[in-house]
Amino acid sequence: MADAVGDAVEKLWQRYKQLVSENPETVGQLEAGCRVLSYFIAGRFQDSGVLSELVYSASNILVMLNDAILQKAALLVPKMSVSRMKLMRLITVVEYLEVFVEMAALRLWGNTGRWIIIACIQIIRSAIRFFLLVEHSVGIQPTPPLKPFNRDLLKKYSKEQNHQKMGPDGKSARNPSVIFKLKRSGRCVRTLSAAPPISLRDWNLKKDISAEQNIDKEKSETEFESSPLNRQRTWAEGIYILRPVVHLFAMLCCGQKSWTPWLLSCGLDVSSLCLMGDPSDLNTDEKSEIKKRTFLLLFYLLRSPFFDRFSQARILILLHVIATHVPGSGLIIKPLMEYLPAWQRIYFYVWGT
Repeated sequence: MADAVGDAVEKLWQRYKQLVSENPETVGQLEAGCRVLSYFIAGRFQDSGVLSELVYSASNILVMLNDAILQKAALLVPKMSVSRMKLMRLITVVEYLEVFVEMAALRLWGNTGRWIIIACIQIIRSAIRFFLLVEHSVGIQPTPPLKPFNRDLLKKYSKEQNHQKMGPDGKSARNPSVIFKLKRSGRCVRTLSAAPPISLRDWNLKKDISAEQNIDKEKSETEFESSPLNRQRTWAEGIYILRPVVHLFAMLCCGQKSWTPWLLSCGLDVSSLCLMGDPSDLNTDEKSEIKKRTFLLLFYLLRSPFFDRFSQARILILLHVIATHVPGSGLIIKPLMEYLPAWQRIYFYVWGT
């Protein structure tokens, strides 16, 4: 009986992978529909917030699952160790589910159970990120670690494959390396094996080579190559990873309304960014992450006790002025004004990053 069930599940899984790999656009529309549904559910009935967050989290996990299937089908699987990939996927799933888990814990076990769950999630996440930094030399880690796959690359890759000439034996007549760069001049030249017949040559190879280079560049985005961090930057990333745990411990010692956790957390964030130094030698993804962390310092305006004592009233007044004087903005601003206090009370909305 167990074997029959296992075989049925395996067949269903293989069928699902086939459907996803053959219909990426349809899959993308279904994923977008799930996210829209999560917004539609919010505020419709009791406990709709928990259900809405569950649907939204499930849609993110579904995107991650489908991305993995599409990458494998297109032979664009990131080159990294299996253990590293598993840990990164685990953190990504945790970060997608953390808000839902917090809200569900509050409903089931009250405020005490909620804070226990929050502490467990932050400790586990920080421990895994620190292990990736030390043992796998991951470097600057984005949030979430696995960003959504650029599915436009699938179309370009498929088109590039379809343009390959087929030889008499049914195999590709193109050399895997269709261009090479001259050592002295740096000029890109097509290999003889990749050249078309003389009667079809127009000697204008710049466009073809540029397209191939773009494909190779976009493929490299899936390689997850991290810039090596020196001792100072390693300390900076370690501080950033441990900041949530330090903040929670400070809240436990000083209380939720104390300024000490807020000041300590802000100080650690600023110190981490200062120790990173000039990001000009980092890759594109790492530069984007540093800019994101800098921008997220604005979240301290929404974090208690600063929000409760200073920014709440000013933000609500500003939103009210915009909703009153800008035509059509009230459709977005007024629901935001109503939801902002409830949104601010969810720990992982304002402290999860």
